[in-house]
Amino acid sequence: MVFRRILFIAFLLQAIIASGQDDHYWSQQFGATNTSMGGAVVGGVRDNSAIYYNPGAQSFIENPSLSVDANLYKYDKIFIRNGAGQNVNLNSAQLSIYPQIVAGLVNLINLPRFKFGYGVLTKNFNNVLMNARFTNRDIHSNSDPTQEFVGAFDYSNQLNEQWFGFCISYKANKNNGFGLSLFGSYRAQTYSLTNFVRNIAYHDSAAWFSTINVDENIRYKTFMMIAKLGWAFETGRWRLGVTVSLPSIRLYGTGDIQREISLYATSDNPGDTSAGFLVLDRKTSVKTFYHNPLSIAAGVEYKTSKTRLAFSTEFFTGISSYYMMHTESDPLVYPAWVKDSIYTRPYLKAYLDIRNQSVPVLNAAIGMEQYLSKSFSLLLGARTDFSGYKSPEAADILLHSSGEWDLYHISAGLSYNTPKQTITLGFNYTFSPEKSLSPYTELNPLAQSGFHSKVFAQSFGLVLGYTHYFKN
Repeated sequence: MVFRRILFIAFLLQAIIASGQDDHYWSQQFGATNTSMGGAVVGGVRDNSAIYYNPGAQSFIENPSLSVDANLYKYDKIFIRNGAGQNVNLNSAQLSIYPQIVAGLVNLINLPRFKFGYGVLTKNFNNVLMNARFTNRDIHSNSDPTQEFVGAFDYSNQLNEQWFGFCISYKANKNNGFGLSLFGSYRAQTYSLTNFVRNIAYHDSAAWFSTINVDENIRYKTFMMIAKLGWAFETGRWRLGVTVSLPSIRLYGTGDIQREISLYATSDNPGDTSAGFLVLDRKTSVKTFYHNPLSIAAGVEYKTSKTRLAFSTEFFTGISSYYMMHTESDPLVYPAWVKDSIYTRPYLKAYLDIRNQSVPVLNAAIGMEQYLSKSFSLLLGARTDFSGYKSPEAADILLHSSGEWDLYHISAGLSYNTPKQTITLGFNYTFSPEKSLSPYTELNPLAQSGFHSKVFAQSFGLVLGYTHYFKN
C-alpha cells in the first residue's frame, strides 16, 4: 500500500515539471503588406519592416518614411476534444487588438550610402484561457457503491514579447546592400493552472471523501539583445536577400514560481485517511533565462511591370535542453517520510525547475502582388509555421503558449499607393490539421483508459497598415 502510494506521488510530481519554449516562429508577421504576402519578403522587402526581415534591403529605400501597422482584429480559437478527460472538451476563444510594428527611416545627409532605421514591434502575443467542469453521479444497485464527484480545470497563459531597436545599412553599389539591426527584447509571461477532482464514495455504512489538487503559478520577465545581419542584391527584375539572426544574449531575467500538489482524504474508516499527502513550495526573484535560436533566412523575388512573385524560407536551429528557471527546492512535504523515498527524492529536488528545448524548424512562404491599376494592388500569400516543440524529459506542455501542432497561414490584402502614402488592409487565416495528443488532465474518475485527445486550432486576423513618405 505504501509502495503504491509512493509511486502515485512520484507520477504526479513528474507530470507537473514544466517547459516554456516558443513553438512557432512565424506566427507573427510585420506590416500589413508583408502579412498579406505571407511574409515572403526576405529578398524583396523595400519598406520600413526591413529592420526585421532584411537589414541590408533598407539600403535600397530612397525616401524617408514612417509606418504604423496593427492587428485591428484577431480571433484565436483552440479546441481540444477530450482535453480534460473522456467526453470533457477544452476550448479557448480570444479576441485581441495590438500593434504589429511602428518603424521609420532616416536618410543621413552627409553619408548618402548609409541609412538609419528604427522600430518597435510585437514579436509574440498570445492569450489562452481554458476551463472545464465535469460532475457525475454513478448509482448502481443498493449493494454497490455510489459515487459523486466534481472536477475543475482552469488554465491561463498570457505572453507578450516586444522588440525595440535600430538598423544601420550601407549600399555598397547599385546591386548590393548590407545591414545590421540590433534589438532589445522584453518578454513577459504569466501562467496559472488550477486542477482538482473531488470525489465522495459511499459503500454500505462507510463514506470516503478525497480531493486531488494541482496548482501552478508562474510569472517571469526577461530582457535580451538580438542581432540581425542582412545582405540584399538586385539586378534587373530580380531581388535576392539573406538574413542571419544570431542567438539572443541574456541581459536580465527574473521570475516567481509556486506549485502545490496534494491529496486530502477523510473517511468513516480511519485507515483510509492515510492516503493523504501535500507537496508545496514557492520561490520569488528566481533568475530566469530564455534563448532564441540561430536562424538563417533567404528569399528571392521576381518583378514585372504588373506582378511581384516572391519566395522566402528560414531555418531555425534546435535548442538543447536548458533551465529557464532553476532553484534549489525545499518544499513543505507531508507526511515527512515522503521526502526520503528514492522514488520521489529526484522530483522534489527539481520541483520548481522549468526546462526548455526545441527541435530544428524549416519554414517556407510564397507571396504575390498584382498591380490592378496605378494606385491599387492585390496581395496574396501562404506560409508554413511548423512547431519546434520538444518536451524535455518530464516536461509539461501546458506552459507552452502555442502548442505542439503545426500551423498553416493563408493571407490576402489590398493596397492603395500614392507618392505620399501607402494604405494596406490585409486578412490572415491560420489553421492546424487535427492532431492527436495526450489529455491535459482527467476530470472523470470513471473514464475508460486508452482514449486520446484531438486538437484543432484556427485564427482570423485583420491588419491595417499606413506609411507616410517624407520629402527626400
